[in-house]
Amino acid sequence: MKRRQFLQAAAAAAAVPAAHAAAAPEAPADLQTDILIAGAGFAGLTAAVTAARKGARVLVIEKRSYPGGDGILSAGIIATAHSVEHDAQHIKAQTGIDAYWSLIERGVMDEPLSKVRDNMPLSPIYSGIFKHDPRVLRRSAETSPKVVQFLKSFGVRFMPINAQQPFLLPSMPGSMPAFAQALVKELERLHVQILTDARLVELTTAPDETQGAAKGARRVTGAVFESDGRLVRAAAKAVIVATGGFIDNAQMMCRYKRVWADIPKGFTAVGEGVPPGHDGDGIRIARLAGAALEDMESMPKLYAAPKPGQKSPSWILFDTDTAYLVDKNGRRFCNEHASRYAGCALACFRKKIDGAYMVFDEAVFTGPNRKRWRFDELLAAGALFKGETIAEAAQKAGVSPEGLEKTLRTIERDAALKRDSEFGRSDPLFRALKGPFYVSTPSSTVRFKTEGGLEVNPDFNVLRAADDSAIPGLFAAGAVCGSISTRLCDVIASGLIVGETAAAAVSRS
Repeated sequence: MKRRQFLQAAAAAAAVPAAHAAAAPEAPADLQTDILIAGAGFAGLTAAVTAARKGARVLVIEKRSYPGGDGILSAGIIATAHSVEHDAQHIKAQTGIDAYWSLIERGVMDEPLSKVRDNMPLSPIYSGIFKHDPRVLRRSAETSPKVVQFLKSFGVRFMPINAQQPFLLPSMPGSMPAFAQALVKELERLHVQILTDARLVELTTAPDETQGAAKGARRVTGAVFESDGRLVRAAAKAVIVATGGFIDNAQMMCRYKRVWADIPKGFTAVGEGVPPGHDGDGIRIARLAGAALEDMESMPKLYAAPKPGQKSPSWILFDTDTAYLVDKNGRRFCNEHASRYAGCALACFRKKIDGAYMVFDEAVFTGPNRKRWRFDELLAAGALFKGETIAEAAQKAGVSPEGLEKTLRTIERDAALKRDSEFGRSDPLFRALKGPFYVSTPSSTVRFKTEGGLEVNPDFNVLRAADDSAIPGLFAAGAVCGSISTRLCDVIASGLIVGETAAAAVSRS
């Protein structure tokens, strides 16, 4: 259904009285539905599929001109406890929910398994302050195996799991755009309308008559959104806000992120930028309806990207292959494997390193992950510099040959002793490099997503700022939530959970 046809149908629906109309008597609802979902990213689409399969009437609005959100640009690495994919790959490591939750509590990995306010235990501020209600993240963790099953049901396939990091499941390249397309196709089958170029304007409310509700409390009864140049008033038994974060909102970034606000915005190491639209509108609008906020001061998600117009290898490579990160002087400055891409980017930021270079050898270039990291494409594009000697590769890349030679000699000595004297690496990927050698173009710290947003309970009801009670009719999912992380696993898990809980709520109303 085209947008103009949809609005014509909405106008016709206005003649039918809405049992739970959200608008005031002088402005009747243009349409009514069970659940209105604002945001067609992975969280919103997953919630829509889940709720529609439960029998709810669902309408999805999306401010961009296409569904899928930023998830379609993701590398597609899913953090999860033991799942059907672990069984399929015959993984023997201890990957049960208790082992997974232990990592979350201890903050062993980077973002943000510890779920501290700073998004990472290495951060210089707010370290160790836990979420207001850790049960929310716990429920997301417990749902992670269902996330894998859900992805597989839509045709997502996974690459071999790294035995050293058995909780991380890398999907095949191109899986995430295909997943988004499959979700949209399923919603078409379920007769769920996705209205693009439709922006949430406000939530409509009425007095909360729930027993025990505080005096003056309000419940959400629908929403107003802008589409095709006009305002549409929708009556809904439940509204799910899944509008994402606020990295494009300069005022919110300066107010809440402070030290992080000046970091340039960017995304992948192959030069693809972050699309616009992360303006925090869902957070702002829900706050006007009385919603509580959480974790707004946390560190944004960090990555590393090359200069505009250039390409460079992804620092996710540190998960799977032997590689080292050096500055322009050829010196290492962090534990690459333990820090992973976000920790390495944070180290660059803290040490004021304007451009870091990845160094690896022929065994990695021709290894099993060659296609995954697109080495041939990067070499042809001038994003990698090859040399028979490390000095030759370093000189081509603009790195100090003397400094890099010294660094690799230290690594060779330490690897023979199985002791990283500089940064304590003890993982199996810590080894000496053998030529030919490769040095990348430099990448610098960028921010690509915010943590922090609406506070929810384990059912993903949005909570009131006044008393932490649930606001009837209002739910949230994905990066707009402050109570979970913004990783794919938690984003999709929140969609699965909220789709069920919202559908159950409307069936009772």
